[in-house]
Amino acid sequence: MKLRPLMIQGTMSNSGKTFVTAGLCRIFARDGYRCAPFKSQNMALNSYITRDGWEIGRAQAMQAEAAGIEPSVEMNPILLKPNSDMGSQVIVNGEVLGNYSASTYFQMKPKLKPAIEKAFQQLEEQYDMVVLEGAGSPAEINLKEHDIVNMGMAQMADANVILVADIDRGGVFASVYGTIQLLEPEEQKRIKGIIINKFRGDVEILKPGLAMIEELTGIPVIGVLPYEKIQIDDEDSLSEELEHYEKGSGLDIAVIRLPHISNFTDFGALDMMEQVSLRYVTDKSQLGTPDVIILPGTKNTMYDLKWLRESGLEAMIWRQRKESHIVGICGGYQMMGEILEDPDDVEHGGTIKGMGLLPLKTVFSEQKTRTRKRAVLCKNPSVHAEGYEIHMGLTTPLEEGIETLFWLEDGKKDGFITPDRRIWGSYLHGVFDEESFRMDWLTPILEEKGIKNGKTAISHKEFKEMQYDKLEQLLRTHLDMNKIYEIVKRNQEEKKRDPGCLHLYYGDGKGKTTAAMGLAIRAAGAGKQVLIYQFLKDNSSSERKVLDTIPGITCIKGPDKVKFIRNMTQEEKEENRRQNDQKLEDIIKIAGEYDVLILDEALYAIGREQLSEELLIRYLKERPWWQEVILTGRDPSREMRALADYCTHIQKEKHPFDQGLCSRKGIEY
Repeated sequence: MKLRPLMIQGTMSNSGKTFVTAGLCRIFARDGYRCAPFKSQNMALNSYITRDGWEIGRAQAMQAEAAGIEPSVEMNPILLKPNSDMGSQVIVNGEVLGNYSASTYFQMKPKLKPAIEKAFQQLEEQYDMVVLEGAGSPAEINLKEHDIVNMGMAQMADANVILVADIDRGGVFASVYGTIQLLEPEEQKRIKGIIINKFRGDVEILKPGLAMIEELTGIPVIGVLPYEKIQIDDEDSLSEELEHYEKGSGLDIAVIRLPHISNFTDFGALDMMEQVSLRYVTDKSQLGTPDVIILPGTKNTMYDLKWLRESGLEAMIWRQRKESHIVGICGGYQMMGEILEDPDDVEHGGTIKGMGLLPLKTVFSEQKTRTRKRAVLCKNPSVHAEGYEIHMGLTTPLEEGIETLFWLEDGKKDGFITPDRRIWGSYLHGVFDEESFRMDWLTPILEEKGIKNGKTAISHKEFKEMQYDKLEQLLRTHLDMNKIYEIVKRNQEEKKRDPGCLHLYYGDGKGKTTAAMGLAIRAAGAGKQVLIYQFLKDNSSSERKVLDTIPGITCIKGPDKVKFIRNMTQEEKEENRRQNDQKLEDIIKIAGEYDVLILDEALYAIGREQLSEELLIRYLKERPWWQEVILTGRDPSREMRALADYCTHIQKEKHPFDQGLCSRKGIEY
């Protein structure tokens, strides 16, 4: 049975949306539903490469893993990877679209909406249930105009919403109430439940506040989740894992927390090991003399290398090169070379000196490598690894004879290592996840430091499954799952809905608008919600006086004066086309709330190049499955007729106009 889409939104960033979405995906999957995660737009430097080579947010890959399914590009159609304080690399459907400033991207968002709708529709057709995740807060009023990730997405998906609030930061009731009050009334209606997250203490003390917030908002609190450490892949640099600065017992591994650190999930397999103490370093005073230093991936290698140099950390790492083992992954690997060149201004532009830890040269290029690879150690092919590459640039040796680290399954090589095996780098993200390679690398270091090896009792994959089970149990124990199933189960009226059809009433005969308006009245009489707009007409048609008074029918006001197209200048035609296209875009934004959409004279406007057929056809293909659409006018295109379910050709045999009788009020208009 298909369940209604459910969206998890938050009162702020890092409130627990990703965490709750993953847990619910796990629960629905365990309860027998084929469930998929979805986030229309994700801003994160932690990304993942799908098996078919597309790049998506790491969080959606983790959520898919929790649901027991293979991650796909449809789960995250837009990924933003910040590469400066004011801009990001924009990835659409797994491929790089380009680097854009925040203001430019904001203007682009409406054009990206079709890609989002198509991706969601494909998931909804393939799975029984889709759990959507919002971003930040739905109450960010400066971003609501072109919202494609919070309430705007909920409307596109016709999803009910659960609001998650973080009590650990304080002010939880103010954040819940304020968020809801800043929403439009229709948006407020979508919120069906509230979850309080990260609670520490006795829930009995909290109950009076819960009762008051329910009374103030009219929305039930469906659970209070206690603060509990569950190690699942985090979304971005807000992760609490990155705040771990203190050295513990065991092998001391220091990861340099670069300003644009990416894919720090690479080190989760190391962090789970009892004999390892993993920490993050942001200042030279924190570095000390670690056993291992790791330079992680970064979205801006050259900028972060300059930061490393200016912070004094580069000099300290250089001095530690004979005492510590040093590893570079992806961007960190590029930093370790002698020279970095950026002739195409992909990152920073120009040339910069590297750290000189490996005799390598990296040249950045606009071509992005995205691929999953299996590999074996060149020195010992029985040791295998698996990972994925996400980088822009090519790294080559400056000296002959430098030892290659990996043979890849496609016959290519990756990474280099020094003769003493203390310093190496690779482009492979996730390389430590495979126990074979991880233990082959770590065992000699543990022995060197006099630390008992004691192989991990479980694999990294088994460890992650244990964490997903722990998350599932936490949510089942502390959330009202019966209430959540009430929220997602489609009501009887929804189950009875018939699939919507497309009607075309066209030709040179009288009766096209008459038929459309008659159908509007019939639909309203059956309790359906009808939306009407008339292109190329003013608001003077007589039927408008009646339609505006009928419950269930909404007529959108058009321009007060409309010229006949034949009387327009070329400039007037162009302006009229622009206004009609804008009106259609505005209608599309709200049309999903209606059972029936009537666009009178849309076909005629298209035929006279006064309306975008491409925009309308895109909406028709992606509209709610149950929506009825009626278009009137002349001569629909072959593509439009192919889409239609009803094609009614109204052909003139006689018309009093031919005998000189003018249009009559109440009959023709």
